Amino acid sequence: MREKSIVFLLVLTLLLAACTTPKVTPPVVVTEQPFIPAPTRSTPVTYPNPAAGEPTTNPYPAAETTTSPSTMYPAPGTPSTGGSIPSSGFDPQAGDASLKRDQVFLDLPSSQLVVTVGEPVVVEAILKGNMPDQCHSLRVVVTPPDANKVISLEVYTVVDTRISCTTVLKPFSAGIPLGSFTSGDYTVTVNGEKLGQFATIYSPQPGDETLTRGEASLDMSLSKLVFLGTLSNEEAASLQGNLPDPCHQLRIVLTPADSEKKINLEIYSVYDPQTLCTMVIVPFQVYVPLGNNPAGHYSVYVNGQQLGEFDK
Repeated sequence: MREKSIVFLLVLTLLLAACTTPKVTPPVVVTEQPFIPAPTRSTPVTYPNPAAGEPTTNPYPAAETTTSPSTMYPAPGTPSTGGSIPSSGFDPQAGDASLKRDQVFLDLPSSQLVVTVGEPVVVEAILKGNMPDQCHSLRVVVTPPDANKVISLEVYTVVDTRISCTTVLKPFSAGIPLGSFTSGDYTVTVNGEKLGQFATIYSPQPGDETLTRGEASLDMSLSKLVFLGTLSNEEAASLQGNLPDPCHQLRIVLTPADSEKKINLEIYSVYDPQTLCTMVIVPFQVYVPLGNNPAGHYSVYVNGQQLGEFDK
């Protein structure tokens, strides 16, 4: 009887197990890039300060500084009979000793003196010509006035003979400041040849009444109004023309603006008829500042002819 009971319990247990629903385990979803939280730092990172004398990087670099070439109106030097001579940019350089000194082909008829009339007078030589090729560099040495008031310019080129260069002429136009001057009449020579001459006074002078008044041939096609921005921040008349000979002295009379804002310039020459003089035409180019005029519209006349107009 006991054995039958054991068998009956065993069969009942099997029947109950068969009727029970099996438990399903949900699948595990695996992502391609599982999120892994960044580890937290228990101690903040400290960046050391730059060592003493160690430069730091500036994200905004300083603007480049450029040196302007010689301008038409160089800043005047110390007013004197000779004045200091500003650098032209064509001065001899430290490394020239290792270079060969060579020739230059000057075009003196195209070269000229540029004179800014004022107190003091500012003078610049405009030299034109050619260098033998692209490898040559221009050099200009300015010697201050000597006892005879002669300013000498020595012009040449230098070249590195180790460098091969195509033989093609290299033209140049160089502005050479000669300085500022307050008294006297000067002559300028270039490599021993006369470039021109200039005076430091162009206004009428005591003693002019004993001289003969002559003409200054003005070339209106080359004369014009300009702006002396780098010198005095004012307008000027650029006058070009010729004097009959070296004995004629240029005179310029400026009449300030009238009620109609007209500025008049009178240009002429004076000379001593008793003085023998070589009949050689003397070209001139002068810049006459027109003054710091108030706002308005101005017209400028030279010897009765209108030179131009400008607005302030």
